[in-house]
Amino acid sequence: MIKKVFILLLLVLLSCYFVVAITVLNRPQEGVLCSDVEAFIGDSAQIGFIKKDEIINILTQNQCNPVGKNLDEISLVKIEKTLLNNPYISDVTAYKTPNGKVNVIVKQYIPTVYVMAEGGQNYFLDRSGRVLPHLSYFADLVVATGHITPQFAKQSLAPLGCLLQDDAFWSNQVQQINITENGEVELVPRVGNHIIALGPPTKLEEKLTRMKEFYTEGLNKVGWNKYSRISLKYDNQIVCKKR
Repeated sequence: MIKKVFILLLLVLLSCYFVVAITVLNRPQEGVLCSDVEAFIGDSAQIGFIKKDEIINILTQNQCNPVGKNLDEISLVKIEKTLLNNPYISDVTAYKTPNGKVNVIVKQYIPTVYVMAEGGQNYFLDRSGRVLPHLSYFADLVVATGHITPQFAKQSLAPLGCLLQDDAFWSNQVQQINITENGEVELVPRVGNHIIALGPPTKLEEKLTRMKEFYTEGLNKVGWNKYSRISLKYDNQIVCKKR
């Protein structure tokens, strides 16, 4: 019993020591000037909306670039709020280092679909259905075209984009989503000269599972160009139209 109490007391003392040590090490020294800003951007290889130079430019334009200022006078809250005003940034953590730098950790919104709707509205959709303003086109994103309203984009297109992006097979196979005037979903594959008609945007995961099985069990045997249209509109059916 005494041994357990001793071990518990030792663990508590060690925890207190580490808290105090970290606090002391991260406390900026008085009179020390900020020498640099280090920006760490999450998912930069996958997304690339934000670059380090843009982080510095945003801070400079908003008069909160910390370089050359006393560390103890720099407002980390102001830096974080300024960067969060950017529509492509989802989260920011800023902190000071003992060697006179300010580090900024930035997370970006992750796009799943690039929308080119009728009427000329071009934008990105993230996983939650959030609209991200148009930038240059991303070749590795599926493109959505056709009759796409803001409500349809949030409620139906965003979930479909997640399903495609999260599945290795579909993320490589689908290059375009088209929405017809009556709100039905069509997929244009990268491999195979056919259209996949999913019908209404319901039971999408089930339909994609059936279609993947059909690729494996059917098209691999008869050829991926045998049909011009493959419909999964109806439950438990796959209707094919020959070329």
